[in-house]
Amino acid sequence: MRSAALSKTLACIVLSIMLCSCAPCLQNLCAKSPASPPGTTGCPSIVKKKPPGVSALISEDRFDPAEIGRKILSHESTLQWTGEHSDATLTELARLCFMLGEFGEKSESERYFQKGRYYAEILSREHPTKVEGHYWLGMNLAGLAEIGGAGRGLRLVPVIVDKMEVALDLDEAYDQGGPHRVLGRVRCQAPCWPLSEGNMEKSLEHLRTAVRIAPKNSTNHLFLAETLYKLGKTEEALLELQLVLASSCHSVCPAGLRDDCREALRLLKEYGAELKPESGGIGGEHSAAGKPPAAR
Repeated sequence: MRSAALSKTLACIVLSIMLCSCAPCLQNLCAKSPASPPGTTGCPSIVKKKPPGVSALISEDRFDPAEIGRKILSHESTLQWTGEHSDATLTELARLCFMLGEFGEKSESERYFQKGRYYAEILSREHPTKVEGHYWLGMNLAGLAEIGGAGRGLRLVPVIVDKMEVALDLDEAYDQGGPHRVLGRVRCQAPCWPLSEGNMEKSLEHLRTAVRIAPKNSTNHLFLAETLYKLGKTEEALLELQLVLASSCHSVCPAGLRDDCREALRLLKEYGAELKPESGGIGGEHSAAGKPPAAR
């Protein structure tokens, strides 16, 4: 998820935790039948080519919601006509629905996150040893938490954490360190135990691992920078923000890379203004020598 959106979601969750004495029951996530997912419309012609690989990225420079929507309808048509639950097709449906829910029209977000949840639930149930179902279920639930307000967010955060921990055990490197990235962000933003899932040291550990796994991913560096800053490691956080600007990929689409760069520029200005002049800033002797700055 994008950093600003996820921060807003978790801020709402914090407020809800402070106001509520107990959490409502978790949502029932089980789907009944793959033939009629939430929001399904029409039945276009069957796809003729194989779905792309489960970790494939959208390669176009421009985000095209209409094209992604057509791909979703085509994959749904394949499932309806064949009646077979191809794990590759289910993965693509869950991933593309998340993408459209996250970056498409906000009025359509709920529908696409629900569809993505639906397909990921089938995938995780029928292929429980594959990382894809658990990971994309967690991601689509995170999307639903973002748009559903504090009450829904409070209910879903433990489920999201659970799904990401399962994904982590199955393949920590999936989606460019995705399980570590999401868990690191949740541990950073949520209140500490017993109120919620927050733990800054665990956040730092997860996000350092995500950066090690996928050093060219912009969001890995951006989330690590924000955790470092909260731990008082401002100079190291500034270096990570510079690495966001030098990154070449995003786990979802190029639109996400652009969003990360904008946020990194904003935080560079905000964090840099707090450094004392004698510290040398991000261009001081530590940086010139190629050594990591000392933690504040």
